[in-house]
Amino acid sequence: MKKSILIIAYLLLASIGFGQSFTGQQVKQGYAVFSDEVSFIFDEGIYNQKPTKVVVTGSFRGWDTNMDNEEWQLKKIGGQWILTFNNKDFKVISPQAEFKFRINEGEWLSPTDVSPNTNAGNLVFMQNTILPGLKAELKNERLIWANVVGERPLDPKAYIITSAAGDTIKVKGVLPNEATSTLILPETPLDKKRVYYLHIPSQKLSALCSYDGWFRETFSTKELGANIDNGKTSVRLFAPRATLVKLYLYKDKDDTKAYEVIDMKEDEDGVWEAFFDKDLHGVWYDFTIHGHQDPGNLFYETTKAHVSDPYTRVSDDTWGKCRIWHRTTPATPLASGIPAMEDVIAYEVHVQDFTDRLPVDESIKGRIPAVTKRGLKNSKGQKIGFDYLLDLGINVVHLMPIQEYLHYPTDDWKASFENDEYMISQGVSEENYQWGYRTSHAMAVETRYRTVGKEPGEERNEFRDLVQAFHDEGVAVIIDIVPNHTAENMDGNAWIFNFNGIDKQYYYRTKDLEHIGDYGNEVKTENRPMTQRWLIDQCQYYIKEFGIDGFRIDLAGQVDQQTLIALKEAIGQDKIVYGEPWIGSNDPEFEANPSWDWYKEDSPITFFQDDSRSAYKGPVFKLTDPLTDRGWAGGKTSDRDAVMMGLENSNKEDKTPNSGITYLDIHDNFTLSDQFGGEKFDGRTSVDQDNYKIAVTLLYTSLGPLVTNGGSEIMRSKADAPLKEVVKTTNKGYKVYMHGYRDTYNHRTANQYAWETVGQTPTAGNTNDYKNMFAFWKGMNEFRLSEYGKVFRIADKAPEGYYQFITPKDEHQLGYIVDQKVFVLLNTGDTEATFKNVELPAGNWKLVANNDAVNIQKGVKDLKNLKRLKGGSSQDITIPSVGLKIWVKQ
Repeated sequence: MKKSILIIAYLLLASIGFGQSFTGQQVKQGYAVFSDEVSFIFDEGIYNQKPTKVVVTGSFRGWDTNMDNEEWQLKKIGGQWILTFNNKDFKVISPQAEFKFRINEGEWLSPTDVSPNTNAGNLVFMQNTILPGLKAELKNERLIWANVVGERPLDPKAYIITSAAGDTIKVKGVLPNEATSTLILPETPLDKKRVYYLHIPSQKLSALCSYDGWFRETFSTKELGANIDNGKTSVRLFAPRATLVKLYLYKDKDDTKAYEVIDMKEDEDGVWEAFFDKDLHGVWYDFTIHGHQDPGNLFYETTKAHVSDPYTRVSDDTWGKCRIWHRTTPATPLASGIPAMEDVIAYEVHVQDFTDRLPVDESIKGRIPAVTKRGLKNSKGQKIGFDYLLDLGINVVHLMPIQEYLHYPTDDWKASFENDEYMISQGVSEENYQWGYRTSHAMAVETRYRTVGKEPGEERNEFRDLVQAFHDEGVAVIIDIVPNHTAENMDGNAWIFNFNGIDKQYYYRTKDLEHIGDYGNEVKTENRPMTQRWLIDQCQYYIKEFGIDGFRIDLAGQVDQQTLIALKEAIGQDKIVYGEPWIGSNDPEFEANPSWDWYKEDSPITFFQDDSRSAYKGPVFKLTDPLTDRGWAGGKTSDRDAVMMGLENSNKEDKTPNSGITYLDIHDNFTLSDQFGGEKFDGRTSVDQDNYKIAVTLLYTSLGPLVTNGGSEIMRSKADAPLKEVVKTTNKGYKVYMHGYRDTYNHRTANQYAWETVGQTPTAGNTNDYKNMFAFWKGMNEFRLSEYGKVFRIADKAPEGYYQFITPKDEHQLGYIVDQKVFVLLNTGDTEATFKNVELPAGNWKLVANNDAVNIQKGVKDLKNLKRLKGGSSQDITIPSVGLKIWVKQ
């Protein structure tokens, strides 16, 4: 929530010409406290930055990303930027709140190495200060656990309990447990399904009695959802605070009246059950969840809403009823096993993007069966689609979300935008296109990926067949899961699909009984065993029913550490798992608990290694200057040291090569071709291909697993989406936010594979050599997975000297010998460079890659040097401007 702040004029006036006097400690921690006033301090020297704008944001302002809000802009005074405001009674920012500085057009800055107050990549305000306060947990009908910080009365009369209905309950007993933890006994039993508050009137302290006390101990191992076994059907739903759950059965999805309504029975663990001595395959169903009309509740009595099953196998387009369906027989496993993490070359691809322009029948265009359609070629006779992907040589296909996800209703969407020129140009005037990061039903396969004309549920077999097709070719399949938020609260909307209506207080992190979260809500896995189980169940489920080989976890930093540890154990250590460590929770209790909160240094899964990414090819949030915004590969010489750390896996959080997964671009932000798309950062017709190839070389000569953005091998650009912010509203009032090609999550045309570029060489109007770039990338995959590439595919920390770096004075140049077997020379300068007195280990060294080609079998031609080098003696080697060369020892 925004809070108005007051800039203190006298501070600024006193600082002009003289500089505000802050201690070194205050400067390093990024803030200073003077009585009721707080100053944020951004020091250019510490950050080694000279920005044009500095803004502070953090949990205290909901991590608002608006760079133009003057209330949060710092003012430049000498070499420092200052923002001062009144923080009396901590009304603006409270102790332990996390914050970060952003500069220029929105670049996020991580804390510096000298910052003493850091947590999970953020700065922390008054990290060691704890204010007097009260926290309460409803344990059961006869017990409240209270945590009293500060003066703690032990007289029962000092406490009062009130209900949301306005009733007052006296306290009959108080006993201390630890220094602050306290047992509170109500005089009369409470109804633990209702809302209560605990008060200490003399200290003006009040607290909601959270449900953590009994929720953290409520657990069931019963199989949830609708399941058919031996001709009998069971339906189970976990709804711990419901007073009644009704199950409705329908013969058709559009039926307005159920043919049967069942009052489900609750067991001792909050699981509601119904059993049938018959096979209900194909029957449609939903529920009503009944409960008290207390604040924060969204039960039927308040909303009159029917809810769907979060465990359903079939949800036809999110809205409305679900369908009971048989279990799916999984694909057979990979014959040679799942690739070890260090061997992974993952290829991220979106089903619709990959298939929209394939020459296939309209019934499967943009849908699952088109992904594995064989024998497809473009007008040049080049392989496209499935055959193209196999030819590329990756060993893992990483599918962007295929779990049922939210689309806005087509009727409303089309009526709103069918004549809108902008929406027409982006390919989204007829229906809502999405990447899928808004899961509505985690166990169901996205039904818009089903063949047109097939009945709801058939998408399950189609997805299983996709997995089988890749397995038959020796390629692993992983899926992108989105457990950190759900579709129910996206884009400022508040829908009731399942969790909101089943029990918002159980499944989500809340504050004052309402949602928190940068994406509308945050799913709560800590202190919620059944939400924790929901995450683990969905992963086990996709393995058991489809045979997939692993997961990429979206915004994994919002999932508690213990859940991720349990997940890996439950699915098996052979499964591929990686995810995003950034963007933590907006719940300060989560962030303050080291058993839940984590970042790269204590990551329970392989994390996206953004430090290497930024060093290799530059930042992801802005593109303004080709010399500074394309990393070392683009000519930013100051990044050379960071490049070397990335290559040898020596970033501070890297414990082993498998700690992080290295990448250049991914679905978020700008594509690699646009980043290297000349002065205008537009890769559609003119990519700086030599710089591009140097970045690719850095990627493929790094230790540990790799993930690539699908289409980068043919320089796929997204610049068809104009770089401007556009907000649209449907006729029913749903907001639509379009960000252009910096974030094309809902731009269809910009994301589509331009299959006609496969095999295309430069033309008068387009200098991009797509044919050569594909061949280069294919060669790099072959090199990486060859015997030579084993030097990069190691699981344990490399010994000292594994990379022997050659670092000429000119930082445009870099060389390295890896494990005495692979030799790389790179030059990002615009003039030819000679590496003097290079000493290679004795032996014959074959040139297998340069700017023109990669060929590990025959080697590549080279005009400047012999095709082979002789090791064992000192020699000079010349590299062309913006050039690369790789040799291998034979």
